[in-house]
Amino acid sequence: METFVVKLIHRTQLSHSQRDIKPFIYARSCWLDDEAEFDFLSTSNSQNYRGVLKYEEIKNAASDLEQPYKDFFDECKKALTTHMGLQGFDYEIDDESNNQQVFKMFKCEGYETLYLEINLRKVSNCFQLLDSAIEISQQKVPEAPASQTSGSQSKAPSYSEYEQYVKDSKAKEAEMLQKFLVLLNSKKAYIRDLESQLEKATKHNQKSSDDEEEEVYGAATQAMELDTIAK
Repeated sequence: METFVVKLIHRTQLSHSQRDIKPFIYARSCWLDDEAEFDFLSTSNSQNYRGVLKYEEIKNAASDLEQPYKDFFDECKKALTTHMGLQGFDYEIDDESNNQQVFKMFKCEGYETLYLEINLRKVSNCFQLLDSAIEISQQKVPEAPASQTSGSQSKAPSYSEYEQYVKDSKAKEAEMLQKFLVLLNSKKAYIRDLESQLEKATKHNQKSSDDEEEEVYGAATQAMELDTIAK
């Protein structure tokens, strides 16, 4: 058996003349083996209500909405036992339909879906709700177990431990430095290779350019000499 006491926001539709004052629903729920018992107190009319939700009704609702029963049950229970309500859900007590009071829970994600209805009856007091709230508030939080650390563990590290720590740190530093030097030398060799390739490519391009200029110059001179002889 699990008992919860939470505060839910009652859904409202305000007209232009009304102030934005949110009424609340105080809800006590006791989850048994095959049903959940509810006590509600509405701040909008200071009326107390009582109702029972059979798990079979939750199963039928899950079937109607084509949802797995366990997932649907867990979601409904969380929505009904979360303080200030679960995000995406609306709650209301309908006290004006056919003389039958009904608690309704809607899921509002993209469109509104009626998840649950709980038939209610008016009661003269909310003693069970108050008793449950007091009982829950007085439950003691279990104390954390005392630390089981030994006396040697609680002591400050000795000088020999400090020396060993320094030695290990220096060894680790030397190891990392050696790896860095190997990587650095590898990068330098790679850069030298690139520079050598660039130098060769530059010389090759320069030689090709000189050969082209020589061919052009020689051809022009030969044409001029032939023209002179002809004259």
